[in-house]
Amino acid sequence: MAKKRDPFLRALDVIRTNMLKGVYPPAQPIVIADEARRLGLSTTPIREALSCLCGEGLVERGPCGGFVAPRFDAGALRDRYEFRLTCLLAALDLTADLPGYRRRSRTDATAAPDLRRIFEDVVRRSGNAVLLAAYQRVGVQLRQVLEAERIVFIDVDVEADRIKVLADEGAPQAFCEALRTYHHRRIRAAPHIAAEIARRGAASAHGVDEVPLASPTGEPC
Repeated sequence: MAKKRDPFLRALDVIRTNMLKGVYPPAQPIVIADEARRLGLSTTPIREALSCLCGEGLVERGPCGGFVAPRFDAGALRDRYEFRLTCLLAALDLTADLPGYRRRSRTDATAAPDLRRIFEDVVRRSGNAVLLAAYQRVGVQLRQVLEAERIVFIDVDVEADRIKVLADEGAPQAFCEALRTYHHRRIRAAPHIAAEIARRGAASAHGVDEVPLASPTGEPC
């Protein structure tokens, strides 16, 4: 039985990885036959994998059927950032009577993945399964824009380290304000992040390298 699932698992792994890397241009169709040919598989495991990724929020259903890469225009980005912030603040409100959040010890030195774990830990700590499911859906969608954020903001690691320090200190008010600042900065920069995502998607579609745009101060050009 497990052997029959191998094509599905392979398709799921490859397409999920490509989605997180921004390989597919935003809002463009993901053609099942093309993916099957590229992976040397039949169309059935590709369709199953795309359906599964739809459930995760990494892929969307097309308006006329089929599957499309998520839309990441400025409005869609603002909505996602605002919703993630809403989830985080709601979780902090639900745990207001508990000691201030402190992150669990981490051994890796990579700033961004650690910050994602902090965000999820905050929501998971609330004990609200519905809130966590909503957060995880938007969280996985925003994982697809991390590379674009790094182009628009040159100080993302410094920014993440600042939040991690506040989490280590267990300072609720300062930590809450840092989360607001982090998200509002991205909400303001949504047009620039969306433009970078579009450039990266176009470059990927044409198989060429993209020249990133960013100001030396780390703020959008």
